Amino acid sequence: MMSEKKRMHPAAIVVAFFKQLRELLFPIIIFVFFGSSSGEGFFGIIYIMVMVLWLAGLIGVGVISWYRFYYWIEDGELRMEYGVFVRKRRFIPQERIQTLDTSEGIIQRMFGLVKVQIETAGGGAEAEASLTAVTKEEASRLREALLYHKNKAETVEEGFELYGPRLPIQQEPDIQPTEKPTYHASWKTLFIVGTTSGGIGVVLSAVIAFTSQFDQFVPYDDIVDRFGMVLQTSVYLIASIIFIVLFLSWLISIVMTMFKYGNFTVVKQDEELLISRGIIEKRQLTISLKRIQAIRISQNLLRQPFGYATVYVESAGSSGGKESDFSTILFPLLKVSEVEAHLKEFVPSYLLSPAVQGLPRRSMARYLIRMMVPATLLSIPFAYFFQPYGYLAFLSVAIAGLLGYSQYKAAGWAVGKEQLQLSYRHLSKNTVLVRKKRIQSFELRESFFQGKRKLFTIKAAIKTGLGGKNFQVVDVEQNDGERIYEWYSYEKKQGDVM
Repeated sequence: MMSEKKRMHPAAIVVAFFKQLRELLFPIIIFVFFGSSSGEGFFGIIYIMVMVLWLAGLIGVGVISWYRFYYWIEDGELRMEYGVFVRKRRFIPQERIQTLDTSEGIIQRMFGLVKVQIETAGGGAEAEASLTAVTKEEASRLREALLYHKNKAETVEEGFELYGPRLPIQQEPDIQPTEKPTYHASWKTLFIVGTTSGGIGVVLSAVIAFTSQFDQFVPYDDIVDRFGMVLQTSVYLIASIIFIVLFLSWLISIVMTMFKYGNFTVVKQDEELLISRGIIEKRQLTISLKRIQAIRISQNLLRQPFGYATVYVESAGSSGGKESDFSTILFPLLKVSEVEAHLKEFVPSYLLSPAVQGLPRRSMARYLIRMMVPATLLSIPFAYFFQPYGYLAFLSVAIAGLLGYSQYKAAGWAVGKEQLQLSYRHLSKNTVLVRKKRIQSFELRESFFQGKRKLFTIKAAIKTGLGGKNFQVVDVEQNDGERIYEWYSYEKKQGDVM
């Protein structure tokens, strides 16, 4: 199979131009600030000429890059030629391609185009290949040629057509099209996602980092000197400023969440999940059910009291898996009571176990010690040097104890015929469902103190796009750990006997 060489849409020049501007944003800001203050006259003319030549150079490089970039399909490979000064070729075999995802940024949407990202088995943090501006019809043609054509061809037997022998027209059965399973996140759901997410911490850190870069332009010391007395005497003013900053950060995180996940839709089509979302940048991710390594159900501290959870897909070779700890969100928000029904509809191979085995009571002391001892050691210096208010630091010991107890209560496991279920908590409670054949390795670990208490740490590893990911439950009953190990290694042992 061979197709003619093609170029991307000329809009790729605009995309490349703004991408270079974004990558050089910090040098541009420095140049604008310091270059504009170099004076007028001759130096001003030089400054303007440098800016014009620099922008013209970016545009020129973008045009040449677009003109010299070709892609085509030949002998079961996606082939590309590119390079301004050095010509390069890249061949991607069809059998290595796992997913082909599309997205629509602002520029692509202006021209009715899409960006195509191609992921391969064992790919890293970046897509193996990216076509920044192609038509939607061209994206569909690439998907058909690279993902579906080979699978369809393998099913064709000699003397039969692609979908089996053709029946006479009068004998064709009247088959009604079946409705595809579809999930759509409402705006109310996304608002709850934004209000209960941990995005406020990220936004707050970004605000602090951004404002700290302007200490040369904003007279912070002068402000503190002028209003120092007010700040020292007005606790309410300080509290109000902190509240306003936190509230604004919270609002920004909600808006960012709703823009990012607006129009969130999941459609199950044959053996694939099509996930689309985004308002400003529309993205469509394709996840093959065969590439799913595990399902993770997460409840953070804000969502768990209200019975809400977020469901993630841990998959191999998906460019959509870099959003949250290299996982792809399958359902942004569900009632815990609704999770099982949605799993049956969209990923029927993964089911929640009705009976989860918890940890023995002697494990509870170890969970409490691991959390409370560090909190106590950190609180003692505060209590000593900042009396009497320093004693409030010991409240962290009580909080650590509550967290340790909740970690103990959340931990557990369940084994089915072909599935392992692990539950654990760091801050968020996580329940992981992984098929036996997807477990890359299973480990039983026992420390000196665990040996004294006859406890094990169990750890299951899966393969993901960046290598692997581990899930573990600490301080499992020794007999239970051996039982899970026997479940995992049983088939291999049977094969050795034969």
